[in-house]
Amino acid sequence: MAFPLSEALQRLNASIDAGRMAHAYLICGPVGSGKKTLIDTLCARLLNTTGDGLTKHADFHTVTPESKSRRILVEQMRTLEHAMRERAIAGRRKVAVIQDADRMQPQAANAFLKTLEEPPSGSHFFLVSSLPGALMDTIISRCLPIHLVGDGARAESASDSELAAALDELLDSRSSPETAGLQFARVFLDVLGREREQIRAGFQEGFKSEQAHYKQSTDGKWLEDREDQLKASAEAAVVQKRGELLQVVDRHLAERLRATAATTLSPEHNAGARAWLRCTDALDALAADLQRGVYESLAIEAGFLNLFQNRP
Repeated sequence: MAFPLSEALQRLNASIDAGRMAHAYLICGPVGSGKKTLIDTLCARLLNTTGDGLTKHADFHTVTPESKSRRILVEQMRTLEHAMRERAIAGRRKVAVIQDADRMQPQAANAFLKTLEEPPSGSHFFLVSSLPGALMDTIISRCLPIHLVGDGARAESASDSELAAALDELLDSRSSPETAGLQFARVFLDVLGREREQIRAGFQEGFKSEQAHYKQSTDGKWLEDREDQLKASAEAAVVQKRGELLQVVDRHLAERLRATAATTLSPEHNAGARAWLRCTDALDALAADLQRGVYESLAIEAGFLNLFQNRP
Protein backbone atom coordinates (compact mmCIF):
# COMPACT_ATOMS: atom_id res chain seq x y z
CA MET A 1 0.00 0.00 0.00
CA ALA A 2 1.26 3.47 -0.87
CA PHE A 3 0.80 6.42 1.47
CA PRO A 4 0.94 10.19 1.20
CA LEU A 5 3.81 11.69 3.17
CA SER A 6 1.54 12.98 5.95
CA GLU A 7 -0.07 9.59 6.53
CA ALA A 8 3.27 7.77 6.48
CA LEU A 9 4.61 10.19 9.10
CA GLN A 10 1.53 9.70 11.24
CA ARG A 11 1.82 5.90 11.14
CA LEU A 12 5.55 5.79 11.83
CA ASN A 13 5.35 8.37 14.62
CA ALA A 14 2.68 6.17 16.19
CA SER A 15 5.09 3.22 15.92
CA ILE A 16 7.75 5.24 17.75
CA ASP A 17 5.26 6.18 20.46
CA ALA A 18 4.29 2.52 20.88
CA GLY A 19 7.92 1.33 20.87
CA ARG A 20 7.29 -0.82 17.80
CA MET A 21 9.74 0.55 15.27
CA ALA A 22 11.15 -2.12 12.97
CA HIS A 23 14.89 -2.63 12.54
CA ALA A 24 14.77 -1.87 8.82
CA TYR A 25 12.53 0.13 6.50
CA LEU A 26 12.58 0.40 2.72
CA ILE A 27 11.47 3.92 1.82
CA CYS A 28 10.59 4.18 -1.85
CA GLY A 29 8.65 6.45 -4.12
CA PRO A 30 9.11 8.78 -7.09
CA VAL A 31 11.13 11.98 -7.02
CA GLY A 32 9.27 14.61 -5.00
CA SER A 33 7.24 12.14 -2.93
CA GLY A 34 8.90 13.24 0.33
CA LYS A 35 11.40 10.47 1.06
CA LYS A 36 14.01 12.87 2.51
CA THR A 37 11.48 14.72 4.66
CA LEU A 38 10.14 11.44 6.04
CA ILE A 39 13.57 10.08 6.92
CA ASP A 40 14.96 13.31 8.36
CA THR A 41 11.90 13.70 10.58
CA LEU A 42 11.95 10.13 11.85
CA CYS A 43 15.72 9.96 12.38
CA ALA A 44 15.72 13.25 14.28
CA ARG A 45 12.99 11.96 16.56
CA LEU A 46 14.62 8.57 17.10
CA LEU A 47 17.87 10.29 18.10
CA ASN A 48 16.13 13.03 20.08
CA THR A 49 17.70 15.83 18.07
CA THR A 50 16.64 18.50 15.60
CA GLY A 51 16.85 18.41 11.84
CA ASP A 52 19.81 20.79 11.88
CA GLY A 53 21.71 18.63 14.34
CA LEU A 54 20.97 15.32 12.69
CA THR A 55 23.93 15.14 10.32
CA LYS A 56 26.33 15.95 13.18
CA HIS A 57 24.85 13.41 15.59
CA ALA A 58 27.34 10.78 16.73
CA ASP A 59 24.86 7.93 16.28
CA PHE A 60 23.64 8.95 12.83
CA HIS A 61 25.31 7.23 9.87
CA THR A 62 24.78 7.53 6.13
CA VAL A 63 25.97 5.59 3.11
CA THR A 64 25.81 6.95 -0.44
CA PRO A 65 27.23 5.77 -3.79
CA GLU A 66 30.79 7.11 -3.88
CA SER A 67 32.76 4.98 -6.32
CA LYS A 68 33.67 6.04 -9.84
CA SER A 69 30.77 4.02 -11.15
CA ARG A 70 28.37 5.50 -8.58
CA ARG A 71 28.00 2.20 -6.75
CA ILE A 72 27.93 1.41 -3.02
CA LEU A 73 30.99 -0.70 -2.31
CA VAL A 74 31.38 -3.61 0.09
CA GLU A 75 33.95 -1.64 2.12
CA GLN A 76 31.32 1.02 2.83
CA MET A 77 28.84 -1.55 4.13
CA ARG A 78 31.46 -3.23 6.32
CA THR A 79 32.37 0.13 7.80
CA LEU A 80 28.69 0.80 8.47
CA GLU A 81 28.21 -2.59 10.12
CA HIS A 82 31.17 -1.97 12.43
CA ALA A 83 29.79 1.46 13.40
CA MET A 84 26.30 0.11 14.05
CA ARG A 85 27.59 -2.68 16.30
CA GLU A 86 29.41 -0.21 18.52
CA ARG A 87 27.68 1.06 21.65
CA ALA A 88 25.54 4.16 21.04
CA ILE A 89 27.40 7.30 22.07
CA ALA A 90 24.65 9.83 22.76
CA GLY A 91 21.71 7.60 23.66
CA ARG A 92 20.31 4.12 23.24
CA ARG A 93 19.68 4.18 19.49
CA LYS A 94 21.77 4.20 16.33
CA VAL A 95 20.34 5.11 12.94
CA ALA A 96 21.69 4.44 9.44
CA VAL A 97 20.39 5.78 6.13
CA ILE A 98 21.45 4.08 2.91
CA GLN A 99 20.76 6.41 0.00
CA ASP A 100 20.15 4.89 -3.45
CA ALA A 101 20.22 1.45 -1.87
CA ASP A 102 19.60 -0.14 -5.27
CA ARG A 103 23.14 0.94 -6.20
CA MET A 104 24.79 -1.58 -3.86
CA GLN A 105 27.29 -3.89 -5.52
CA PRO A 106 26.39 -7.58 -5.12
CA GLN A 107 29.19 -8.03 -2.55
CA ALA A 108 27.96 -4.97 -0.64
CA ALA A 109 24.39 -6.26 -0.71
CA ASN A 110 25.47 -9.66 0.61
CA ALA A 111 27.48 -8.04 3.39
CA PHE A 112 24.52 -5.87 4.38
CA LEU A 113 22.18 -8.86 4.27
CA LYS A 114 24.17 -10.45 7.11
CA THR A 115 23.64 -7.29 9.15
CA LEU A 116 19.88 -7.40 8.51
CA GLU A 117 19.73 -11.06 9.50
CA GLU A 118 21.21 -10.24 12.92
CA PRO A 119 20.58 -6.51 13.44
CA PRO A 120 22.51 -4.85 16.28
CA SER A 121 20.48 -3.97 19.34
CA GLY A 122 18.95 -0.50 19.22
CA SER A 123 19.68 -0.06 15.51
CA HIS A 124 17.37 1.24 12.81
CA PHE A 125 18.14 1.12 9.08
CA PHE A 126 16.40 3.22 6.44
CA LEU A 127 17.01 2.11 2.85
CA VAL A 128 16.05 4.75 0.30
CA SER A 129 15.33 3.88 -3.31
CA SER A 130 13.38 5.07 -6.31
CA LEU A 131 14.05 1.67 -7.92
CA PRO A 132 13.32 -0.91 -5.20
CA GLY A 133 12.99 -3.69 -7.77
CA ALA A 134 16.77 -3.57 -8.25
CA LEU A 135 17.36 -4.68 -4.65
CA MET A 136 17.94 -8.31 -3.70
CA ASP A 137 14.71 -10.07 -2.77
CA THR A 138 16.30 -11.29 0.45
CA ILE A 139 16.99 -7.69 1.49
CA ILE A 140 13.49 -6.52 0.57
CA SER A 141 11.94 -9.36 2.58
CA ARG A 142 13.77 -8.19 5.72
CA CYS A 143 12.57 -4.59 5.44
CA LEU A 144 9.20 -3.05 6.14
CA PRO A 145 8.29 -1.25 2.89
CA ILE A 146 6.93 2.29 2.98
CA HIS A 147 5.80 3.43 -0.46
CA LEU A 148 5.22 7.16 -0.82
CA VAL A 149 2.97 8.78 -3.41
CA GLY A 150 3.47 12.38 -2.36
CA ASP A 151 1.40 14.44 0.06
CA GLY A 152 -2.12 15.34 -0.87
CA ALA A 153 -3.90 14.24 -4.01
CA ARG A 154 -1.76 12.95 -6.81
CA ALA A 155 -2.12 14.93 -10.02
CA GLU A 156 -4.56 13.09 -12.25
CA SER A 157 -2.96 11.69 -15.36
CA ALA A 158 -4.59 11.03 -18.71
CA SER A 159 -4.64 7.32 -17.83
CA ASP A 160 -6.37 8.08 -14.53
CA SER A 161 -9.01 10.18 -16.29
CA GLU A 162 -9.66 7.53 -18.94
CA LEU A 163 -10.01 4.81 -16.33
CA ALA A 164 -12.25 6.89 -14.07
CA ALA A 165 -14.55 7.87 -16.94
CA ALA A 166 -14.95 4.24 -18.03
CA LEU A 167 -15.63 3.15 -14.46
CA ASP A 168 -18.31 5.78 -13.87
CA GLU A 169 -19.99 5.02 -17.17
CA LEU A 170 -20.13 1.27 -16.55
CA LEU A 171 -21.17 1.57 -12.90
CA ASP A 172 -24.15 3.66 -14.03
CA SER A 173 -24.95 1.55 -17.10
CA ARG A 174 -27.75 -0.99 -17.44
CA SER A 175 -25.32 -3.61 -18.77
CA SER A 176 -25.25 -6.96 -17.04
CA PRO A 177 -22.54 -7.43 -14.38
CA GLU A 178 -20.74 -9.86 -16.67
CA THR A 179 -20.73 -7.47 -19.63
CA ALA A 180 -19.77 -4.41 -17.57
CA GLY A 181 -17.08 -6.29 -15.64
CA LEU A 182 -15.40 -7.65 -18.77
CA GLN A 183 -15.63 -4.28 -20.54
CA PHE A 184 -13.97 -2.51 -17.63
CA ALA A 185 -11.31 -5.22 -17.38
CA ARG A 186 -10.43 -4.61 -21.04
CA VAL A 187 -10.17 -0.86 -20.44
CA PHE A 188 -7.97 -1.43 -17.38
CA LEU A 189 -5.68 -3.85 -19.25
CA ASP A 190 -5.42 -1.47 -22.24
CA VAL A 191 -4.44 1.45 -19.99
CA LEU A 192 -1.98 -0.69 -18.05
CA GLY A 193 -0.48 -2.03 -21.29
CA ARG A 194 0.26 1.47 -22.57
CA GLU A 195 1.80 2.44 -19.24
CA ARG A 196 3.93 -0.72 -19.30
CA GLU A 197 5.31 0.11 -22.75
CA GLN A 198 6.16 3.68 -21.71
CA ILE A 199 7.94 2.49 -18.56
CA ARG A 200 9.96 -0.14 -20.40
CA ALA A 201 10.94 2.37 -23.09
CA GLY A 202 12.04 4.84 -20.43
CA PHE A 203 14.20 2.33 -18.60
CA GLN A 204 15.75 1.15 -21.86
CA GLU A 205 16.66 4.74 -22.69
CA GLY A 206 18.17 5.10 -19.22
CA PHE A 207 20.32 2.03 -19.74
CA LYS A 208 21.58 3.33 -23.06
CA SER A 209 22.66 6.54 -21.33
CA GLU A 210 24.50 4.63 -18.60
CA GLN A 211 26.07 2.36 -21.19
CA ALA A 212 27.45 5.33 -23.10
CA HIS A 213 28.65 7.03 -19.90
CA TYR A 214 30.31 4.08 -18.19
CA LYS A 215 31.54 1.87 -21.02
CA GLN A 216 35.01 3.45 -20.82
CA SER A 217 35.30 3.15 -17.03
CA THR A 218 33.65 -0.16 -16.10
CA ASP A 219 33.87 -3.73 -17.28
CA GLY A 220 31.24 -5.40 -19.40
CA LYS A 221 30.07 -7.62 -16.54
CA TRP A 222 28.91 -4.60 -14.55
CA LEU A 223 26.89 -3.33 -17.52
CA GLU A 224 25.27 -6.75 -17.92
CA ASP A 225 24.35 -6.77 -14.23
CA ARG A 226 23.04 -3.21 -14.48
CA GLU A 227 20.85 -4.10 -17.46
CA ASP A 228 19.33 -6.95 -15.46
CA GLN A 229 18.77 -4.59 -12.54
CA LEU A 230 17.06 -2.01 -14.71
CA LYS A 231 14.81 -4.63 -16.27
CA ALA A 232 13.77 -5.71 -12.78
CA SER A 233 13.26 -2.06 -11.85
CA ALA A 234 11.06 -1.52 -14.88
CA GLU A 235 8.84 -4.41 -13.84
CA ALA A 236 8.71 -3.01 -10.29
CA ALA A 237 7.63 0.35 -11.73
CA VAL A 238 4.89 -1.40 -13.71
CA VAL A 239 3.64 -3.07 -10.54
CA GLN A 240 3.62 0.32 -8.81
CA LYS A 241 1.70 1.87 -11.69
CA ARG A 242 -0.80 -0.99 -11.59
CA GLY A 243 -1.31 -0.26 -7.91
CA GLU A 244 -1.90 3.42 -8.67
CA LEU A 245 -4.55 2.50 -11.23
CA LEU A 246 -6.25 0.27 -8.68
CA GLN A 247 -6.23 3.22 -6.29
CA VAL A 248 -8.10 5.28 -8.90
CA VAL A 249 -10.83 2.63 -8.84
CA ASP A 250 -10.73 2.52 -5.04
CA ARG A 251 -11.19 6.29 -4.73
CA HIS A 252 -14.24 6.27 -6.98
CA LEU A 253 -15.79 3.39 -5.06
CA ALA A 254 -15.13 5.26 -1.82
CA GLU A 255 -16.93 8.32 -3.23
CA ARG A 256 -19.94 6.17 -4.11
CA LEU A 257 -19.90 4.64 -0.63
CA ARG A 258 -19.75 8.03 1.11
CA ALA A 259 -22.57 9.42 -0.99
CA THR A 260 -24.78 6.40 -0.31
CA ALA A 261 -23.95 6.07 3.38
CA ALA A 262 -24.76 9.74 3.95
CA THR A 263 -28.45 8.93 3.58
CA THR A 264 -28.49 6.91 6.83
CA LEU A 265 -26.70 6.99 10.16
CA SER A 266 -25.01 3.63 9.69
CA PRO A 267 -23.79 1.81 6.55
CA GLU A 268 -24.88 -1.44 8.20
CA HIS A 269 -28.51 -0.35 7.78
CA ASN A 270 -28.11 0.81 4.19
CA ALA A 271 -28.31 -1.86 1.48
CA GLY A 272 -26.62 0.41 -1.07
CA ALA A 273 -23.72 1.15 1.27
CA ARG A 274 -23.29 -2.55 2.01
CA ALA A 275 -23.14 -3.23 -1.73
CA TRP A 276 -20.40 -0.64 -2.23
CA LEU A 277 -18.49 -2.16 0.70
CA ARG A 278 -18.65 -5.52 -1.08
CA CYS A 279 -17.28 -3.82 -4.20
CA THR A 280 -14.30 -2.49 -2.25
CA ASP A 281 -13.81 -5.97 -0.76
CA ALA A 282 -13.70 -7.38 -4.30
CA LEU A 283 -11.09 -4.78 -5.26
CA ASP A 284 -8.98 -5.65 -2.18
CA ALA A 285 -9.19 -9.33 -3.14
CA LEU A 286 -8.02 -8.50 -6.66
CA ALA A 287 -5.05 -6.53 -5.30
CA ALA A 288 -4.14 -9.47 -3.03
CA ASP A 289 -4.31 -11.93 -5.94
CA LEU A 290 -2.02 -9.73 -8.03
CA GLN A 291 0.48 -9.49 -5.16
CA ARG A 292 0.53 -13.29 -4.93
CA GLY A 293 1.50 -13.46 -8.60
CA VAL A 294 -1.76 -14.77 -10.03
CA TYR A 295 -1.75 -14.49 -13.83
CA GLU A 296 -2.42 -10.81 -14.38
CA SER A 297 -5.06 -10.68 -17.10
CA LEU A 298 -7.11 -13.54 -15.64
CA ALA A 299 -6.95 -12.05 -12.15
CA ILE A 300 -8.08 -8.65 -13.44
CA GLU A 301 -10.98 -10.11 -15.43
CA ALA A 302 -12.15 -12.25 -12.49
CA GLY A 303 -11.67 -9.40 -10.03
CA PHE A 304 -13.74 -6.88 -11.95
CA LEU A 305 -16.44 -9.45 -12.72
CA ASN A 306 -16.73 -9.96 -8.98
CA LEU A 307 -16.77 -6.20 -8.36
CA PHE A 308 -19.55 -5.47 -10.84
CA GLN A 309 -21.61 -8.40 -9.58
CA ASN A 310 -21.76 -6.58 -6.25
CA ARG A 311 -22.66 -3.10 -7.49
CA PRO A 312 -26.00 -1.76 -6.21
